[in-house]
Amino acid sequence: MQLKLKLKYGKKKFLQLRFNINKIKKVKKQRKWIELNKEKSSLNEKVFCIGFAKTGTTSLEKALINFGYQMGNQYIGEILVEDWYKKRYNRIINLSKSAEAFQDAPFGLPELYKILDKEFENSKFILTIRNDENQWFSSLIKYHSKMFADGVRIPTKSDLENANYIYKGYALDTKKMIYNFPEIPLYDVEYYKNTYLKHNEEVKKHFKYRPQDLLILNISEENSYQKLAKFLNFKVNKNDKFPWANKTSDYQRNK
Repeated sequence: MQLKLKLKYGKKKFLQLRFNINKIKKVKKQRKWIELNKEKSSLNEKVFCIGFAKTGTTSLEKALINFGYQMGNQYIGEILVEDWYKKRYNRIINLSKSAEAFQDAPFGLPELYKILDKEFENSKFILTIRNDENQWFSSLIKYHSKMFADGVRIPTKSDLENANYIYKGYALDTKKMIYNFPEIPLYDVEYYKNTYLKHNEEVKKHFKYRPQDLLILNISEENSYQKLAKFLNFKVNKNDKFPWANKTSDYQRNK
């Protein structure tokens, strides 16, 4: 059974999110979880992973777990992408009070790091990057093809509308909010690459005079695990490596 849920602050059609009944119940339960858990880890010293998706954020998450960090609920974070889009930050801040470290959406989206930096003083920020924008875009395309299409071609509007990830249509809604679809065509090469590069440069500029608060990390580089450990004041062996995770080859299309 399908049901249209019109958000109070949503006027455009693409903000009328489609849930089935079970999804609505799950979303409500997850948002209630934020309220119940926001004081459990409310200290200001957080770790925010603010790199774009497909820059090693899941491997970084596993490394932080190995270091003993309590990770934020990623499912809830992804639900709150629309809050980021509408600049309604209260629930994102509440989520940030519920654990010690956070990665992926919405934390890696443009401009949010400025809000988090102001709200949580003395926190650490990690900007994960790829070797260049071409490698990042290629990885994104391969991942989305595996997740939302047939593993070969670039996903279409129909693919994204019908993908059952978070809720049916979420994949397309996020393209509208993050990459300005339909004004910008889906997977427009230059626009996506420029969005990635702009975010990275703006993060670097924001922390220019506070290098102790930002780590720029390419997890494929030699000794990247040691760099992370040093940044967070952990000791690791010189031969330790990142726990690789979320490789595109591990994924199959959602049915």
